[in-house]
Amino acid sequence: MTPVFQFRMVVDTPPTEAQAVALVALPDSPAVEIAPEEQTGVVWFDRSASLLAEALVTAARDLERVGLRPIRVEPRDPVTIPEAAARLGRSAEWFRDWLAGTRGEPGAPKPLPMRVTGPEKLFSWDDLTEWVRERLDPGLPDDPPVLNAAGLVLRLRRCASGVDGLPVLLGLIAIEQLP
Repeated sequence: MTPVFQFRMVVDTPPTEAQAVALVALPDSPAVEIAPEEQTGVVWFDRSASLLAEALVTAARDLERVGLRPIRVEPRDPVTIPEAAARLGRSAEWFRDWLAGTRGEPGAPKPLPMRVTGPEKLFSWDDLTEWVRERLDPGLPDDPPVLNAAGLVLRLRRCASGVDGLPVLLGLIAIEQLP
């Protein structure tokens, strides 16, 4: 069975209605979030692929096919409170109370503006882990290296057209030269 990787990609402009419809029509039906206040959009993927790197590349290409430019990959997926609590080894009730501030932790991340079925709201795992690192567990693991690498590649693509000697610089990432 092919694994399914969950991640989101930020695009440089809010998707139009036509772009959102084209994306939702893809086989994995990604969710499209428009953030007009930030002049960006976010596309949430549940992408089947043999490797996470393959899932990231095919998602970026799908965004480009509909006229969107991916600028950042944001690792991890949206989670409900019970899912987040399980990942952190806590009960859902404890984590819900902690998020609500009844355990002395005000300023919790807000739920995502996404519709879901059922009573549970969705939260950004990234926002939750940052908040948890600051308050509960500074040793919470970082993102997988492939997600960090994908984010760097997207940043490089944005600035590459203005770089003299880019082929020379790309030699810095040659695998045989890595320690």
